[in-house]
Amino acid sequence: MKFTGKIKNSRGEIVELKNGSELRTAMKDSAGKDGRIAGQAEELLNKNSSATFRSYLASQGVTVKDAVRALGIEDINSQQVRALYQNDNTKPLFNAVLEDGFREGFLAGGRSDQLVGQTISMDQMSYQYYTLENKDNDDLDLAFIGQGAPIPVVSIKLDTDHTIFVYKRGGGIEITDEAKAMRFDMLSLHLRKRGVQIGRTEEKLAVHRLLNGYFKDGTDAAPTLGVKTANDWTLADIWYAKQYAFQKYGYNYTKCLMNLKTAEKWATQKEANGNFIFLNELKNGDMPDVLDYQPFISEDIPDGRMVLVDPRFALAKYQFKPFSVENDRDVKTQVEGSYATETSDYIPFDPNARMILTLDAARS
Repeated sequence: MKFTGKIKNSRGEIVELKNGSELRTAMKDSAGKDGRIAGQAEELLNKNSSATFRSYLASQGVTVKDAVRALGIEDINSQQVRALYQNDNTKPLFNAVLEDGFREGFLAGGRSDQLVGQTISMDQMSYQYYTLENKDNDDLDLAFIGQGAPIPVVSIKLDTDHTIFVYKRGGGIEITDEAKAMRFDMLSLHLRKRGVQIGRTEEKLAVHRLLNGYFKDGTDAAPTLGVKTANDWTLADIWYAKQYAFQKYGYNYTKCLMNLKTAEKWATQKEANGNFIFLNELKNGDMPDVLDYQPFISEDIPDGRMVLVDPRFALAKYQFKPFSVENDRDVKTQVEGSYATETSDYIPFDPNARMILTLDAARS
C-alpha cells in the first residue's frame, strides 16, 4: 500500500505525498526545520515517531486524515491493523493514527493542561532556571518618578544554583501477531483506555509539583496560610485566602485543589440553622463551586490541605519532546510495540501564584 493521488492542502496547493525512501528523506528535512524536534530528528526517525511524520504533513499543509485518504481509505476504522502495521511505507502513518487514539484518552483521563500557564520548548534535556530580581525593592507596577530619576525595574537573572532536568515518560501497547487481525475501531478503544491511564499519571505529576515544588531546597515552595479556627474552616476562610493573596501578591486564584474527603466536607457545610449551604447543588448532583469556580479534586492532595492556584503563572511545562508515538522493541519479550511518550516536566513559575491552605492550623 502506497500513497497515491494528489491532495489539495490547507493552502489551496496540490501536493503529492512521498513514498518509501523519499518519504523518509522528506520527513528528515521537515523535522530538521521543526524547532520542537530538530535536535532529535534522526533518533525519532529511527523509531518511526509520529512526531516526524506529523511535522512532514504540517510542512505540506495536510492532516493525518488527508494522508489516510491519499491511501485510498475512506474509513480507517474498518481496516485491519496489519494493513498499515506491516507495511514499511505506512509505518509512520500507523503511529500517527495511534497517536490520535492515545491522545484522546490522554486528554480525557488527565487534566494537567488545566494547571499549566505556559509550555516552554527545550533543545536539550536540561534547562537553566531564570528568576526575577526586584532590584529597587518597589512592588509598584507604575511609580512616581522625579525628573531624571531612575525608573524602578526588575531584572531577569540566571540562577546558577538551580538547573531543570526533564525525563521521558509514557506507556504503550504491544500487539501480538494474532491480534493484528483486529480492526482499527477495536484497537482505538484499547488506545483510549491506555491513554486515560497515561493522562492520569501526568496529572498526578503536575499536582505533585504544585504541592511540593520541583527543587529539593524549597526555592519554589508555595506560601502557606492557616484558617481562622483550626479544623473548623468555613467559606469565609477560602474567601479570606483569596483576598489576602490578591492584596499581597496580585494573583487571582481560580483553581482550588482538594481531595475527595475535603470536597465532601466542603459540599456538606451547614448554615447556623443547620441547613445545608449547598442543598440545591447536592440535589442536582453538582459539585458546589469554590467562590465561583469548580473544585479540582485529586487524591494526591492530603487531608487538611487545599491548594489555591492562579493557573496563568503557577506552573510551567518544560518540554524537550512533545507527546508522540514511536516504535520500539522490548528487550525482554522481543516484541515490537508502539509507545506514547513525552519528555518534559512541570516546574512552578512563581511560587506565590499558588498557596497551600492549612485547614488544621490557625492563621496568626
